[in-house]
Amino acid sequence: MSQPSPLGTPLAWNLVAADYATDIVPIFSTFAKKAVSMVDAGKGSRVLDVAAGPGTLAFIASAVGARVTAIDFSPDMIDRLRVRSAQEGAQIDARVGDGQALPYDDASFDHAFSMFGLMFFPDRAKGFRELRRVLVPGGRAVVSSWVPADRVPWFGQLWGAMREFLPSLPLGGPAPLSRPEECLAEMREGGFEAVEVVEVTHTQTYPSMRQLWAGTTRTTAPIALLREKLGPSDWPRVEAGVLGRLLEMFGEGPQTIPMPANLIAGRRPA
Repeated sequence: MSQPSPLGTPLAWNLVAADYATDIVPIFSTFAKKAVSMVDAGKGSRVLDVAAGPGTLAFIASAVGARVTAIDFSPDMIDRLRVRSAQEGAQIDARVGDGQALPYDDASFDHAFSMFGLMFFPDRAKGFRELRRVLVPGGRAVVSSWVPADRVPWFGQLWGAMREFLPSLPLGGPAPLSRPEECLAEMREGGFEAVEVVEVTHTQTYPSMRQLWAGTTRTTAPIALLREKLGPSDWPRVEAGVLGRLLEMFGEGPQTIPMPANLIAGRRPA
């Protein structure tokens, strides 16, 4: 049984929704474009984007002519997706809902995706089974997840600094679906065949450490939850301490951060 995550609730994602679309979409586009290309989601294909966030993948699939449906449990994320869809004239059916209990009939879609969403589901097994259920026989799904934090010095040092100032911080062990063998096993257990894991890296450069930290606090859901929990009396102390440690380790200047991720692809048996 998958362990529940505090990121498996809408609150965490509502907190970061305002900045997610502007800060994160350009980064996540690298992974979404690759995911769409892996299943050849072209004109007229029926695409489902689960845990869609602000619609990074949904808009990419729509731009190549797919008929896109997007679902997320965060009302704020879906609101922003709908606003952008109206502004750009994109035909995306966006709704609030649970990726563990999709409100769609069996065999409704040709392709299904969950980009950095299913990895946080309280019940990942149910999430994989639901993706399989709504696919047509032979339909393909792609799910993305992050590689272990200790492979990326920035993330390892960031969480180490957070623990220094918050020793009781409940962080430990690998992130969900971070190891390839775990990715393969869980998707196969969900009823998929021809499962493969492809690692893709996006590299992002920030003008300074302070700007990197500011972007991180705006869009990283675990940090947003901590800030909410600590409140204005305690958060400034923790933030100042963590930023100070990061400046000591990485310096004030420009920061280039590699962001490797797993793209897990599989097919519903025909």
